[in-house]
Parts: sequence; C-alpha cells; structure tokens
Amino acid sequence: MINGFYMNGNWWSVRWTDPTNPILVDRTNILTCAVTDPDTMTIYLSNKLSGEFLTRVVLHELSHAMMYSYHYLDEIHRYCKKRHWIEMEELIANLIADRAYEIFQRAYDIVGDEAIRFVPYGLERSVA
Repeated sequence: MINGFYMNGNWWSVRWTDPTNPILVDRTNILTCAVTDPDTMTIYLSNKLSGEFLTRVVLHELSHAMMYSYHYLDEIHRYCKKRHWIEMEELIANLIADRAYEIFQRAYDIVGDEAIRFVPYGLERSVA
C-alpha cells in the first residue's frame, strides 16, 4: 500500500491509525473511520478497515482530497448556503464513492475501446 500520492500537484499523505484516535473526529464532532485533513493534506484511515468497506471509504476520502486539490469547494460554497456546505461536500463524496465506477462502466459500454482515454486503466478488462 502507498503512503501518499499527488493530486493536481499536491502531495497527499495516507496514514493508518487506531480507530479511537481523536484525529478521526470529523468536522461535526463525530468519531468516524476516516478523515481527510486539508491543512496537513493527509487522509487518515482506521487500521480496522478492510474489504469492500475499506475501498468505499478510500474512494470517499479521495473525493474529499480531489475537492480540495481542484478547488471544487469554492464552487460548493458559491452555490449553496454555508449551513449546507458540509452536507453538500459529503453528498458529492458519497456520489463519487458509490457511483463513479458505474459511470465509467457505462461510458465503456457506449464508446468501447475509445473510453480508455477516460476510463481508468484496467476497467476495460473487468467489464463484460
């Protein structure tokens, strides 16, 4: 597993931690299984995560990193009231985590091999 990655020129660290670590308390003051911290550019993950849930959580947190790295939060803040900022960011992160693969599958279904320019490498092998 990697301990970091670049996104839009920004270096993001990935750190595994005990599930009771206070670093996993989110902006709503709830202890969660993962947190993306834009100040330290770090994704913190509970070391108890595994399987499909781990994959979904990682996709969700990468979505937060993407929103920070590409300044999409500026757009979110422009389009909705401040009291909804966190909920909107979470909705978008969940949308990406839950549906991005399906979107890429349909693109491949529609345009075939041409989709490789947009579909992450390897997906074409897994699509029936």
